[in-house]
Amino acid sequence: MSRYFEFISQELLSKLAQVQVYIKKHNPTIGVLTEEILRDFLRNHLPNIVNVEQGFILNDSGELSRQCDIIVYDSHNYSPFYRVNDIVVVPSESVICVIEVKTTITKQIFHRVINYFNNLPYLENAKTYLFIFNSKNLESIEQYLKSYKHKGNYQQFDHDTFQLLPDEITGINESYHLEKSYVVIGRDAVGYMSHSYEDLEGTEINALQHFYLSIYQAVEKYILKNTHSDSIKTMRSSYHAQQHHSFMAIELFDM
Repeated sequence: MSRYFEFISQELLSKLAQVQVYIKKHNPTIGVLTEEILRDFLRNHLPNIVNVEQGFILNDSGELSRQCDIIVYDSHNYSPFYRVNDIVVVPSESVICVIEVKTTITKQIFHRVINYFNNLPYLENAKTYLFIFNSKNLESIEQYLKSYKHKGNYQQFDHDTFQLLPDEITGINESYHLEKSYVVIGRDAVGYMSHSYEDLEGTEINALQHFYLSIYQAVEKYILKNTHSDSIKTMRSSYHAQQHHSFMAIELFDM
């Protein structure tokens, strides 16, 4: 059954690759198409309790987010406040995942992404993701994180500001999947762990499988916590039996 996840990841990768075959030098268009491919993929492979849309998040204090590339939200218990074509405004308590999609990444773009997540309304249930189609290597991502200009004199992430970073970062082409983590191995540190499956480290398939399964698990966790449902007898990850490896990829500060 674990091959199933490889097949659907290959399906997604193939659609992403087709964009670059036909549209080579227009990043805004590639970005729009990449977002739609990801939205369509998630619509087809997540439980029916959720919708996958683009739009805005509104909290009960009246704060409205900037436009979000992809919002995964509970459409069974919540309806959008507003909809025009394929853009919605949804209540913050309904949001399960927010995904920011980038065609390419530079230091300036990465820092704007950090500011974007910093300015999201408080999301009690949500996980946040950064998906980069044409990514840079881990050394570059680490440099982007450590060169971010903080407010005040203390120019380093700490426990408070760390919470505002995206929970997970997926890169395709320079492929990896990173997850925020606290690590206690010799020296206590906080940063991002890199996750890979045996024989798939550094591959697009590995990155996409982790991306998809993480979002699926976030939906399952939301269902179990918020719908008082015992309908999930077996978690989707139980069908994925590949050997798993993790290591500390980016260390940001000591615990």
